[in-house]
Amino acid sequence: MDALVSHSCLIVDLSDGGTSYQSTMALSKMWEATSTFFTAIDENPELETSTLPSMDVAEGAGSIHEVVGYASYKDGDTKFVETRFKRGEKAVMMPAEVETILGADSIQSIAESFDAMVGVGKDVVRIATAASSMEVDAFVERKKSSSSNQPSGYMEEDEKMPFIRASEAAIRLADELIDDSNPLKAASIEALESTAVGEGSVSMSPHRLCRYSNTQQKEEVMDEVFGAHTDTTFVTLIPAASVSGLEVYDEDAAVWFRPELMARKHWEAERRERGEDPSALTETIQIAAGDDETEEVVIPWHARYLIVMPGELLQLTSRNEIPAAVHRVVAAREGQSRLSAPVLLRARTGIKMNVERYFGNLDVAGPLLMECQGIPMEDLHDAMQPSSMQKQ
Repeated sequence: MDALVSHSCLIVDLSDGGTSYQSTMALSKMWEATSTFFTAIDENPELETSTLPSMDVAEGAGSIHEVVGYASYKDGDTKFVETRFKRGEKAVMMPAEVETILGADSIQSIAESFDAMVGVGKDVVRIATAASSMEVDAFVERKKSSSSNQPSGYMEEDEKMPFIRASEAAIRLADELIDDSNPLKAASIEALESTAVGEGSVSMSPHRLCRYSNTQQKEEVMDEVFGAHTDTTFVTLIPAASVSGLEVYDEDAAVWFRPELMARKHWEAERRERGEDPSALTETIQIAAGDDETEEVVIPWHARYLIVMPGELLQLTSRNEIPAAVHRVVAAREGQSRLSAPVLLRARTGIKMNVERYFGNLDVAGPLLMECQGIPMEDLHDAMQPSSMQKQ
């Protein structure tokens, strides 16, 4: 949690130091699909004008602020498609026209990368939320003591139990409040029967495929593609790109830094330790190809790394311990294009905030959490939008 508090992001090696490549393979295939999508648009401009739908409200997501569709800005220098999965149907992506361009296999690859990233994001939220609850003794239960030797008149239970309860509550929060595009589990539906109002048919958490270009080549001035902002997410999950452009503000050091450059440094240091070429851009790995058989697969270096940034909802659930990351995107220089494919891990609609269920004793919940008590998560999401975008 210290890295999130002090530096506003984590950089996760999905291969666990080059020992496991399942998630890395998923991201590698996702990058191939993303590149194919934008190449297809370049080769057939009519796809932009006649095939891909313009950005519009994502019907079924549960918020007027959630959208799907395609957009192009800055004379084509910024292009992106906002995609979402139907709840419980990873083979069904919105907008459907993306599958027309990429094919079903590529949609499956994107779905697998989505799951891999969301799994990491849920773990981060769970650990951070549990840790903040433990710090304030949110799940400590004290019982009346019959012994006069207890100065407070109370005795504490088994010291391990509060930590177990905090962990269990954080698991409930991650499973019930975070929209991973899967339906609520049956046990959660039963437990939430009195407070759930029905989740949407479309995920609130988009997987955004982007391409940032710099055809103007403004080398003398750093061009911001997206200005400094925070996200209305639990966490924003950004696969490290081959071309850096994401910048996160480090409040401790009072500087902007580029996580993708840090990921590259990690890669190069690891290669040197192994006696391998640190300037390499790819890695060759062995994967299972059948009974006692393997095959070599080449993956890009950056497919190993995932950048995790805390959002406004994690700031809420961590009791303001972890501030939402202030970040921006700057254009690549020298005419380079930068692909990006973030997942914005948002709240599930149809669930009301239950502070005691997720955060323990109400007397240490704090005023901000108590203010959210009983409010549907989609209303919290809408309330966190800029005033100009809120419901009239």
